[in-house]
Amino acid sequence: MAKLTRNVNYCNYRWEEYVLTEEELAKWKTGDEDLQQEIIDDADWDLVRDKPIDDYSEPEFVDDEDGE
Repeated sequence: MAKLTRNVNYCNYRWEEYVLTEEELAKWKTGDEDLQQEIIDDADWDLVRDKPIDDYSEPEFVDDEDGE
């Protein structure tokens, strides 16, 4: 049996955003990294856009006439 094989890598880049409340903005501006990380962790991110990327390898011919 003869066949073609290839490897396909899929990657999806996403751009997301979150609009800060006035309270979150005030906390962010303090520069306290723990507060900033808390805001990031609790944020409900909105998808702005995405870009899927496909990376196909060159097909490889496999000839298995011996049945192996």
